[in-house]
Amino acid sequence: MLLTMIKPLFKNKKFIIGITIFLFFLLSGLLGPYFYKVDPTQMSWDFEQSPSANHPLGTDTYGRDILAQLLHGIRSSLYVGFLAAIISLVIGSIIGSLAAVKRGIIDDILMAITNIVLTTPSILIAILIASYLRVRSLEVVAVILGLFQWPWYARAIRAQLMSVMSREYVYLSKMAGYSDLRLVVEDLLPTIATYAFMSFVLFINGGIMGEAGLSLIGLGPTQGISLGLMLQWSVLMDGIRRGLWWWFVPPGIAIVAVTASLMVISTTMDEVFNPRLREE
Repeated sequence: MLLTMIKPLFKNKKFIIGITIFLFFLLSGLLGPYFYKVDPTQMSWDFEQSPSANHPLGTDTYGRDILAQLLHGIRSSLYVGFLAAIISLVIGSIIGSLAAVKRGIIDDILMAITNIVLTTPSILIAILIASYLRVRSLEVVAVILGLFQWPWYARAIRAQLMSVMSREYVYLSKMAGYSDLRLVVEDLLPTIATYAFMSFVLFINGGIMGEAGLSLIGLGPTQGISLGLMLQWSVLMDGIRRGLWWWFVPPGIAIVAVTASLMVISTTMDEVFNPRLREE
């Protein structure tokens, strides 16, 4: 069944391009550090060296290898993106499905909370929370970002599930004595599996961009290396003005390529699975 569902995607050239680019960076982040075994934090006397045989992407102000930083940074940024996406998807699915099943006062309360979070400038709240934390691990940054991405998804699946609730098989499940949890898990959530996956892809995108944004203003992870931190270091050390392109161009390209590929994947899935957008 899963193969039948995803088979049309691999007939779409845009999807193939998007997934190929994303898998390239995913594998680079996962496997790259094992093949290029250079410590990204190790300093040397090769200060601000341009790309060479010893340092394929050059070094920074402290003599640290840029390629090693890039490979570890891709891994960290993707980790933040995936973790933030999981958090957002879980929160949105719980609130949206509960609102659709319970209706009444519970629906009103949950949608009121959703609307409050939706209308709140989430990036400002994330900045405020991050500024109060002296130590911010990758997980903490992911949680901060994941807590504010879900409202639009919760509203969307609530609307979809409310239409599903009127179908015959749902009434039969209710008559059979299904609990609300079993009804949601077995009858409702499978109907929005495709939309949930598309949303998950967008959540990953938001997590990566959010981490880069927080890092650029000095509120990103205080431990480890990420693509956003690489850009922050190059800005702090005036690498852009001094023309040290090998320092800021690779992480910039990685962020743009990964987020663009995720957008292409999500858009293509919408075109393939949404009849109204499907090309004739």
